[in-house]
Amino acid sequence: MKRRSFIIFLTVSISVILSACAPLQTIPEGETEVYEWRMVTHQIPGTARYDGTIIPFVEAVEEITGGRLIIEPFGADTLFPTNDSFDMIKNGVVEIGAVYTGFWTGKDPVFALGGGTIPGDPISGYEEHFYRTDELEPIMNKAYEKFGIKNLGAFDYAPPEALISRVPIRSLEDFRGKNIRAAGVASQFYGALDASAISLSAPEIYTGLQLGTVDAAEFNDFLVNGEMGLDEVTKYVIEPALHVGPSTDKELIVNPDAWEELPEDIKAAVYVARDMVRYESAVAYGVESKKAETVWRENEDIEFIELPEEDVEKMREIGFDLVLDYKEQSELSEKYVEEYARVLNDLGYTEEAQKLGYTE
Repeated sequence: MKRRSFIIFLTVSISVILSACAPLQTIPEGETEVYEWRMVTHQIPGTARYDGTIIPFVEAVEEITGGRLIIEPFGADTLFPTNDSFDMIKNGVVEIGAVYTGFWTGKDPVFALGGGTIPGDPISGYEEHFYRTDELEPIMNKAYEKFGIKNLGAFDYAPPEALISRVPIRSLEDFRGKNIRAAGVASQFYGALDASAISLSAPEIYTGLQLGTVDAAEFNDFLVNGEMGLDEVTKYVIEPALHVGPSTDKELIVNPDAWEELPEDIKAAVYVARDMVRYESAVAYGVESKKAETVWRENEDIEFIELPEEDVEKMREIGFDLVLDYKEQSELSEKYVEEYARVLNDLGYTEEAQKLGYTE
């Protein structure tokens, strides 16, 4: 669907959404107040994860609202370190963010699992991912509300990430002692493999691999990793990458006070623009990431290493044991794991669901 046609569709959709509001608030005739927001993300301008989601979102919001909500976007670490985004949104320094939940693990353990960033996850494809995301969204809403932030749900779709390395990792044993850039639950996963998880923001990954600060890194799929030039500092790709399956790259979160100031039709426009991004990223990224993977595989300077099957099974078990541990860490993470197991069963992954404690 061409962008112009999609915007028209989205504009029409607002009336449908508003018709479901109870009670329906009438938009004052001649309403001209303009709201100006700032938006932060952990992604880097110039990559598909930024140019293909953040920019279309802010443009759609402006067009649908007739310029009544203007959102100025800022890439990773531009206004402040990405890790500070949570508190900056909560305190109203910026109004809105599209950021990976794994950055907030220190707030509540459930954020490590948010968006489907679960090691050993068997889910594949965007349709299964968004089913899981929608089913688990109420739990994430409660988590954000607990800390004074409004969650607007999954912002986009991320294909499975790649594990890229400057050193060979040919077995489970080879993970021991390696420094691996990771965030969220992946940090605990690599720790369980006897590696050390290193925290690096997106702009630091290239230099980290180049200088040997880290031996390996997980960040995004082949498409975005290539756009960041990480193929230039990668000698090996380790498969399968079990630290995370398909996931929500970014959750859309807002300052509650700023959100409540918006008229109902503008709130609806934000949701519709979000859905546009979800749709476009789900369709585009799956295809473009596959194309990018082909380019990586044709690069004679990069070796793809397939881990032994017996090691893969052990790593999956380690991943599920780690997920089970989250049931003991907070009420929200316990509920998340229970609901995740139910979703796996719904999708036909009965064995995996049972390993996480699901019973009929």
